[in-house]
Amino acid sequence: MFRCLSLIVLAFFATTVVANQQTQPSGNLNLSLMVSGGEQRLVYQELIDRFQREHPDIEINHQEYEQEDYKARIEDWLRQPGGAPDVMFYFAGHLMADFYRKGLVRPVTELWESQQWGQAFPDSIRKVVTHESQPMGLPISYYHWGIYYRKSLFKRLGLTPPRTWEDMLAVGEALKQAGITPIALGSEARWPAAAWFDYLNLRINGLEFHQNLLAGRESFEDERVRQVLTTWRDLIDRDFFLRGHSSISWRGALPYLYQEQAGMMLMGGFVVPQFPPQVLDDIGLFPFPTVNPDQPIAEEAPTDLLFIPSRARNVTEAEAFLRFVARPDIQGWINRELGTIAPNRMASVPDRRLVAEGHAILRRASGYSQFFDRQMVRSVSTPAMETFVHFLNGELTVNATLATLTTIRDGIE
Repeated sequence: MFRCLSLIVLAFFATTVVANQQTQPSGNLNLSLMVSGGEQRLVYQELIDRFQREHPDIEINHQEYEQEDYKARIEDWLRQPGGAPDVMFYFAGHLMADFYRKGLVRPVTELWESQQWGQAFPDSIRKVVTHESQPMGLPISYYHWGIYYRKSLFKRLGLTPPRTWEDMLAVGEALKQAGITPIALGSEARWPAAAWFDYLNLRINGLEFHQNLLAGRESFEDERVRQVLTTWRDLIDRDFFLRGHSSISWRGALPYLYQEQAGMMLMGGFVVPQFPPQVLDDIGLFPFPTVNPDQPIAEEAPTDLLFIPSRARNVTEAEAFLRFVARPDIQGWINRELGTIAPNRMASVPDRRLVAEGHAILRRASGYSQFFDRQMVRSVSTPAMETFVHFLNGELTVNATLATLTTIRDGIE
C-alpha cells in the first residue's frame, strides 16, 4: 500500500515537472526597441537581463535605435518578407492604430483576458492602446505634461500658478514687467511648438474635437481651429515666448528657466531627470490653465507600449516577454528609473515629487490625448509642426496658417 502511494506521488510530481517544462517557453526572442538616451538604454538592458534570468532557455537578440531612425524605419521592419521582430516598442495613438488597420500588428486579446489586464490597467489607459475593441499591445509607461516654474521666483513676485486663461495672461504680464520672458520654449525639433496647439485645442474645443481634427475627421478650416490660433496669436503678440526659440533645443531652453530669465515652460514629464539637483526642490508644476470652462479637463498623457508584429516568428516567447513586463514589480521598477508613470494599477506610485504631482494631474483628467505627432501620419504632422514654428515666429498670420495646414492635409487625401 505504501509502495503504491509512493508511486502515485512520484507520478504526480513527474507530471507536474513535465507540465512546468511545457509552459516554460524556450527558443528565440528578437526585440526591437527605441531609445532616446543613455539612461533608457541602460534600463532596457537591465530589463532584458532580468527576463533572461527567469527564462534561461530563451535566446534573446535585441536591437536598439535612436528615436528618429526608429520612427522612420518601423513600418519597413513590420513589412519585412522574412519576418518582423517578435516584440517592438511604439507609441499609442493614431499611428499605432494605422499599423493595426494595415494588418501589421498581432492583437493580444487572449493575453488581456488570460492575464486579467483589464483589471490591472485603468480604462483611460486601455482605451488608448485599443482599436476597434482589440488591444494592440501592452502599455509600459506614460507621462504627464504641465507647466514648470521656479517657486521662489513666483513667491518673490507675489504670483500664484494660474488656473484660468485670464490668470495666465496676468502672470505673463507681471513677469514681463519684471524683465523676465514669460515662457521658455525650445522649438528646434518642432514638436515642442505642437504642444501649445494641442493644449489650446483641448482646453478650447475639448478632447473629442481634438482627436477628430488630428485624425482628419474635422477640418483645419473649422472656425474652432481659428479660435485656437487666435488665442495662441495673442500670446505671440504679447511677446510671451522666448526669442530665437526655433534655433534652441528643448534642453537648451531649460537654463532660461533655471536662471530666472524665463518664468514658465510647458513640457512633458521626461524633463524631470534633466533638472539640476541644486534647483530641483525649487521647481513647481501646474496643469495647463482652463480656457473654456465648459470643456472637461483632458490632459496629454503620451503612452508607450510593446506589441507583437503580425509577422513575428516567435509568438510564444514574445507573449512570455509581455507577461513579464506587465508585472507590477517590473513596471514599477522601469518607471521609477525613467521618471515616468507605471500604467499597472498595482505598481508602486512615483517617488519623485514632480512625477507624483504629474500623476495627480492625470488622475483628475476627464480623458487622455496622445501627442500631436502620435495622432497623425508623419506626412501631415511633420510639415504641420514646421508651420506652427513659422506661426510662432510671426512669419504666418492666422489665415495663412489655417490655409497652410489645410493644404498639407489635402495633399494626402
